[in-house]
Amino acid sequence: MEQVIRAIKDINQTDVVVAAVSAVACLGALLELPVWAVFIGWAWYLAIGANGRAIREGAVTAAASGIMALMAIVLTDVFAGVMTGLLANMLAVFIMILVLMVSLKFSCIKHSLVGFNTFSCVFAGYYLSAFPVQSDYWLNLGYAFVYICGSNIMGLAVGWLAQKLSNASLRRKETAKEVTA
Repeated sequence: MEQVIRAIKDINQTDVVVAAVSAVACLGALLELPVWAVFIGWAWYLAIGANGRAIREGAVTAAASGIMALMAIVLTDVFAGVMTGLLANMLAVFIMILVLMVSLKFSCIKHSLVGFNTFSCVFAGYYLSAFPVQSDYWLNLGYAFVYICGSNIMGLAVGWLAQKLSNASLRRKETAKEVTA
C-alpha cells in the first residue's frame, strides 16, 4: 500500500499529459478507427527511439508489413480453393513471414517489433473486422489496411505529440524557475 501511495504522490506532468492524450486518442473510435492499433503504434514510438526518425522508419516498416499481411490474406483465400482452410492459412503465413524476414534485412525496413506487430494487427484485424467492412473484396482489403495500419502509424505520431506536450510543459516550468531565480 505504501508503494501505491508513493506512486500517486509522484504523479507528474508527463503522467497527466500521457493520460490526457490517451483519452483524446479514444475519439478515434468516432471514425471507426481501431484505437488499440493507435496505442500499439505509440508503444513502437517509445520502443524504437522516441524521435522523428522513429516515426519515419516505423511508418515505412508498418506500411510494408501491412501490405505483406494483406498478401497473406489473399494467399490464404487462393490456397483455400485447393486445401483445407488451416493448411491454406499456415502456408500463406509461412510465405509472407519469410518475405517479412528477408525484408527486415533491407535498410529501409528495419524494426522487427513494428514489422511483426503490424503484420499481426492487420492480419488479425482483418479477420476480426476491426474496420468499416465493405462488400467488395478488394475494397475491404484497402479499408483494412488504411484503418488498421493507418492507426498504427497514427500511433507513432500520437507518441511524438505526447512527448512534445510533456516536454513543453516541463520547459515552461524550468523557464519560470529561471526567471524567478
